[in-house]
Amino acid sequence: MSAEIPTAKLHEITKNVWSMVLGFRIQPVKFDAGKAGAQEFVLGKVTISGTWQGAVTLGCSTNLARRAAAAMFGKLPAEADAGEIRDALGELTNMVGGNYKTLLKGDCKLSVPNVLDTVPFVAVNPAPPEHEWFECDGGMVLVNVLKGAAR
Repeated sequence: MSAEIPTAKLHEITKNVWSMVLGFRIQPVKFDAGKAGAQEFVLGKVTISGTWQGAVTLGCSTNLARRAAAAMFGKLPAEADAGEIRDALGELTNMVGGNYKTLLKGDCKLSVPNVLDTVPFVAVNPAPPEHEWFECDGGMVLVNVLKGAAR
Protein backbone atom coordinates (compact mmCIF):
# COMPACT_ATOMS: atom_id res chain seq x y z
CA MET A 1 0.00 0.00 0.00
CA SER A 2 1.50 3.25 -1.16
CA ALA A 3 0.36 5.84 1.34
CA GLU A 4 1.36 7.95 4.32
CA ILE A 5 -1.53 6.80 6.50
CA PRO A 6 -1.07 3.58 8.52
CA THR A 7 -2.92 0.48 7.31
CA ALA A 8 -4.66 0.19 10.68
CA LYS A 9 -6.28 3.60 10.12
CA LEU A 10 -7.54 2.52 6.68
CA HIS A 11 -9.00 -0.61 8.29
CA GLU A 12 -10.75 1.53 10.90
CA ILE A 13 -12.19 3.91 8.28
CA THR A 14 -13.46 1.06 6.11
CA LYS A 15 -15.00 -0.88 8.99
CA ASN A 16 -16.68 2.26 10.37
CA VAL A 17 -18.19 3.26 7.02
CA TRP A 18 -19.64 -0.20 6.41
CA SER A 19 -20.94 -0.38 9.98
CA MET A 20 -22.46 3.11 10.19
CA VAL A 21 -23.94 3.28 6.69
CA LEU A 22 -25.09 -0.31 6.21
CA GLY A 23 -25.02 -1.92 9.63
CA PHE A 24 -22.66 -4.54 8.17
CA ARG A 25 -19.73 -5.92 10.11
CA ILE A 26 -16.63 -6.47 8.01
CA GLN A 27 -13.39 -7.97 9.26
CA PRO A 28 -9.88 -7.76 7.80
CA VAL A 29 -8.73 -11.09 6.34
CA LYS A 30 -5.65 -12.45 4.68
CA PHE A 31 -5.74 -12.39 0.90
CA ASP A 32 -6.91 -15.70 -0.57
CA ALA A 33 -6.14 -15.91 -4.31
CA GLY A 34 -8.45 -18.87 -4.86
CA LYS A 35 -11.43 -17.24 -3.21
CA ALA A 36 -10.83 -13.86 -4.86
CA GLY A 37 -10.21 -15.33 -8.30
CA ALA A 38 -13.54 -17.15 -8.25
CA GLN A 39 -15.52 -13.91 -7.78
CA GLU A 40 -16.47 -10.88 -9.80
CA PHE A 41 -16.35 -7.43 -8.25
CA VAL A 42 -18.04 -4.06 -8.47
CA LEU A 43 -15.22 -1.53 -8.24
CA GLY A 44 -15.33 2.13 -7.23
CA LYS A 45 -12.54 4.69 -7.44
CA VAL A 46 -12.07 8.26 -6.25
CA THR A 47 -9.01 10.34 -7.01
CA ILE A 48 -7.40 12.80 -4.64
CA SER A 49 -5.65 15.81 -6.06
CA GLY A 50 -3.75 18.67 -4.47
CA THR A 51 -0.88 18.44 -2.02
CA TRP A 52 -1.24 14.66 -2.13
CA GLN A 53 -1.97 12.94 -5.44
CA GLY A 54 -3.49 9.49 -5.53
CA ALA A 55 -6.57 7.33 -5.60
CA VAL A 56 -8.65 5.20 -3.28
CA THR A 57 -10.37 2.15 -4.72
CA LEU A 58 -13.07 0.12 -3.05
CA GLY A 59 -14.51 -3.03 -4.48
CA CYS A 60 -16.75 -5.77 -3.32
CA SER A 61 -18.00 -9.06 -4.61
CA THR A 62 -21.16 -8.68 -6.69
CA ASN A 63 -23.46 -10.47 -4.24
CA LEU A 64 -22.24 -8.30 -1.37
CA ALA A 65 -22.63 -5.18 -3.55
CA ARG A 66 -26.27 -6.15 -4.15
CA ARG A 67 -26.84 -6.66 -0.40
CA ALA A 68 -25.18 -3.30 0.34
CA ALA A 69 -27.43 -1.53 -2.17
CA ALA A 70 -30.49 -3.22 -0.69
CA ALA A 71 -29.50 -2.10 2.82
CA MET A 72 -28.80 1.45 1.63
CA PHE A 73 -32.09 1.79 -0.25
CA GLY A 74 -34.31 -0.21 2.11
CA LYS A 75 -35.03 -3.04 -0.31
CA LEU A 76 -34.64 -6.78 -0.52
CA PRO A 77 -31.42 -7.81 -2.30
CA ALA A 78 -33.37 -9.24 -5.25
CA GLU A 79 -35.01 -5.83 -5.75
CA ALA A 80 -31.77 -3.81 -5.99
CA ASP A 81 -31.10 -2.86 -9.61
CA ALA A 82 -27.78 -2.17 -11.35
CA GLY A 83 -28.09 1.61 -10.93
CA GLU A 84 -28.69 1.29 -7.20
CA ILE A 85 -25.73 -1.07 -6.88
CA ARG A 86 -23.49 1.47 -8.66
CA ASP A 87 -24.88 4.32 -6.53
CA ALA A 88 -24.33 2.39 -3.29
CA LEU A 89 -20.79 1.41 -4.15
CA GLY A 90 -20.05 4.94 -5.34
CA GLU A 91 -21.27 6.36 -2.04
CA LEU A 92 -19.26 3.84 0.01
CA THR A 93 -16.15 4.62 -2.08
CA ASN A 94 -16.75 8.35 -1.62
CA MET A 95 -17.06 7.95 2.15
CA VAL A 96 -13.94 5.80 2.54
CA GLY A 97 -11.96 8.09 0.21
CA GLY A 98 -13.28 11.23 1.88
CA ASN A 99 -12.40 10.01 5.36
CA TYR A 100 -8.95 9.03 4.10
CA LYS A 101 -8.50 12.49 2.52
CA THR A 102 -9.18 14.22 5.85
CA LEU A 103 -6.08 12.52 7.29
CA LEU A 104 -3.76 13.89 4.59
CA LYS A 105 -1.70 17.02 5.14
CA GLY A 106 -2.28 20.04 2.94
CA ASP A 107 -5.08 21.04 0.60
CA CYS A 108 -6.63 18.09 -1.23
CA LYS A 109 -9.78 17.62 -3.28
CA LEU A 110 -11.78 14.43 -3.85
CA SER A 111 -13.22 13.51 -7.24
CA VAL A 112 -16.68 12.17 -7.91
CA PRO A 113 -16.56 8.35 -7.66
CA ASN A 114 -16.29 6.26 -10.80
CA VAL A 115 -17.84 2.78 -10.55
CA LEU A 116 -17.23 -0.21 -12.81
CA ASP A 117 -19.84 -2.95 -12.91
CA THR A 118 -19.00 -6.60 -12.57
CA VAL A 119 -15.32 -6.88 -13.37
CA PRO A 120 -13.44 -10.17 -12.98
CA PHE A 121 -10.88 -10.28 -10.20
CA VAL A 122 -7.96 -10.30 -12.66
CA ALA A 123 -9.10 -6.85 -13.87
CA VAL A 124 -9.28 -5.47 -10.34
CA ASN A 125 -5.55 -5.49 -9.61
CA PRO A 126 -2.62 -7.31 -11.15
CA ALA A 127 -0.89 -7.32 -7.75
CA PRO A 128 -3.58 -8.53 -5.30
CA PRO A 129 -1.49 -8.31 -2.12
CA GLU A 130 -1.55 -4.51 -2.53
CA HIS A 131 -5.20 -4.45 -1.47
CA GLU A 132 -6.49 -4.60 2.06
CA TRP A 133 -9.03 -7.42 2.24
CA PHE A 134 -12.16 -7.75 4.35
CA GLU A 135 -14.89 -10.34 4.60
CA CYS A 136 -18.58 -9.83 5.29
CA ASP A 137 -20.92 -12.83 5.48
CA GLY A 138 -18.99 -14.67 2.77
CA GLY A 139 -18.62 -11.62 0.54
CA MET A 140 -15.33 -9.85 -0.04
CA VAL A 141 -14.40 -6.17 0.23
CA LEU A 142 -11.10 -4.78 -0.98
CA VAL A 143 -9.60 -1.35 -0.47
CA ASN A 144 -6.46 0.12 -1.95
CA VAL A 145 -4.71 3.47 -1.72
CA LEU A 146 -2.43 4.31 -4.61
CA LYS A 147 -0.12 7.28 -4.31
CA GLY A 148 0.38 9.13 -7.57
CA ALA A 149 -2.60 7.46 -9.26
CA ALA A 150 -4.82 10.53 -9.53
CA ARG A 151 -5.04 10.51 -13.31
